[in-house]
Amino acid sequence: MTALKRWEERPIEEASLFNPAFIGALIFEFVKPYEKAHVQGAPITFLPLALAVVLHKPTRKRLPGTTVTSMFEWLQNNEDVLIGLGQRSRGVAPYMQEAFRFLLSSSHLGLKDRHYIGIGPIKANFSPKFLESSTPEVREIVSKMQFLSRWFAKSGSETTILAGWGVRP
Repeated sequence: MTALKRWEERPIEEASLFNPAFIGALIFEFVKPYEKAHVQGAPITFLPLALAVVLHKPTRKRLPGTTVTSMFEWLQNNEDVLIGLGQRSRGVAPYMQEAFRFLLSSSHLGLKDRHYIGIGPIKANFSPKFLESSTPEVREIVSKMQFLSRWFAKSGSETTILAGWGVRP
């Protein structure tokens, strides 16, 4: 895994897109609906995968519009989205870990049994006002992160979902 540069040494684009508050809010937007469907919380193993999917515009644009679509059928019909997914997941992992530490230390997320996480007492989601003033791309990223959470929550076990995406924890 790549070590992150000190904050002041990061390129402006990297600091803007991968800052802990933005990535953290995306994580929160994933965990909240997942935890509603599964009281044990969201598996931490889903986070780098979900971030790699929603932050990659070509993959994000091809996601279905409804959770009624079978994830596994969709993956079979869109196998090319798996190309480079492992590399993107590994690339986003250091930023996810940085954001995860921020969320835990500020009580936005909490650890649950085993490797599950849940929302904490302090909200970290994107406010309607923020989304209203955001670019269409940011709104789409947030919307697709929420979608992925609901889709993962209804698509089977953690192991099955990860295997479907070609990811090993």
